[in-house]
Amino acid sequence: MSDIDYLSLFTRFNGFRLIARINRVGCDNDLARCAHDRLVAKLGELIELMTRAIEAKRCLQDGGDPARAEQAAEDLYWIEAEFEHRWIGQAQPLLDHLDTDLATQEIFDPRTKRWYALAESGPSLREVSDQSLCGLRQIIDQITCETGVSFHAHRIVYGSIEAVPSGC
Repeated sequence: MSDIDYLSLFTRFNGFRLIARINRVGCDNDLARCAHDRLVAKLGELIELMTRAIEAKRCLQDGGDPARAEQAAEDLYWIEAEFEHRWIGQAQPLLDHLDTDLATQEIFDPRTKRWYALAESGPSLREVSDQSLCGLRQIIDQITCETGVSFHAHRIVYGSIEAVPSGC
């Protein structure tokens, strides 16, 4: 069984979600508001995952119905796998993201719906400054430090020109 403290993570994610909501009030641009909204949504997903894990652990500890306990053990296995592979295994994008196919050495640009060879002068990602994010980077760094879950806030750029935001 895992040594992940789901209750502690549940509490921390709820606290960070509250901090992000409060920090959003001071945002002076749409990009920062969008990044805050997406962080709040992703923290909501994590909170829901932690809730399911806590419920499964309680079911296992109750020692009641064996079939129910077996289902709880399987649920807990898949919750742990999702947490470690989806949330801990890679930084979660809050703004733009480029998919890279390592086998073909290509990057997919979601804006142009085109694959670019890594050697081409295709799109790349540029980190958005903390000032542009209205202090969100400090919150993101603290989340990573305390929970191991990391987020990034990048924009797609072509050469030295930043792409026009789509949606936010």
